[in-house]
Amino acid sequence: MSTENKQQVAVQQKNITEQVLAKIETFKQAGELRLPADYSPENALKAAYLTLQDVKNKDGRPALDVCKPSTVANALLKMVVWGLSPLKKQCDFIVRGDTLCCDPEYTGNIALAMRYGGLKHHKGNAIFQGDDFKFEVGVDGRRKLIHHKQSLESIGGDVIGAYVIYELEDGTQDMEIMNINQIRNSWLQGAAKGGSMAHKNFTDQMAIKTVYNRMTKLLIRASNDAPLMGDSGSDDNESKPDVMSEAKQEVIAKANAEEIAFEDVPESTQAAAEQEPAQQQEAPAQSTNSQTEIPY
Repeated sequence: MSTENKQQVAVQQKNITEQVLAKIETFKQAGELRLPADYSPENALKAAYLTLQDVKNKDGRPALDVCKPSTVANALLKMVVWGLSPLKKQCDFIVRGDTLCCDPEYTGNIALAMRYGGLKHHKGNAIFQGDDFKFEVGVDGRRKLIHHKQSLESIGGDVIGAYVIYELEDGTQDMEIMNINQIRNSWLQGAAKGGSMAHKNFTDQMAIKTVYNRMTKLLIRASNDAPLMGDSGSDDNESKPDVMSEAKQEVIAKANAEEIAFEDVPESTQAAAEQEPAQQQEAPAQSTNSQTEIPY
């Protein structure tokens, strides 16, 4: 990238950051958005730009060169509305065509479930071939772990399933469990189809992440702030009952649908991108974390 282009990108980043912060401040002053007390939008945006330096599309081109500034602004706005941090690996930036998307990571889903879904305690484990594992389903439909006995010989062997035990703020205890067939079917919905090095070398950890995503998704969508999550595309798209105030609906609609008005800075790299119509149809490209290709 030439010095001139670097300067243009720097100006563009400054303008986008100012636009996002202005939107957030408007939402806050109108009482339409409440961010966590320990969350700094300014710090999150700085961290996001550091992360974005390494994000590329499938052809190896920098995200900030090929993505429309308006989509960069909206991806960053979603990150702030969700209250997530890229440095904590709570969200992931992905290039799709000329659009930058912000997708919650499984750690981000946990943070949202604790913030909005009443999640209090949680613990996930993988089930290996040879483990002595037993659970039951109560009359209330909730699962309960009876026992899970492992040995040094079984740990690290073939994964046959995974589960997450969790407790809510109201004292409710439950368990989410998936067998390996369910987990692999879920992986098939992602770009890597379960074939990445992370899936092959760390199958147990990837399996646990998948179960976490299923568990937290339900808690988040069932909460009053469920629409903050948008939709992953891998589950049903049925609308949830309207249980939010008009103000909350407005801020979510703006963050998830309305593009921030932003005048693109002319760049030679963008002109080159317009000459590649095939790029609009490309599959989800390289993300900020090779282990984030887990659908749920």
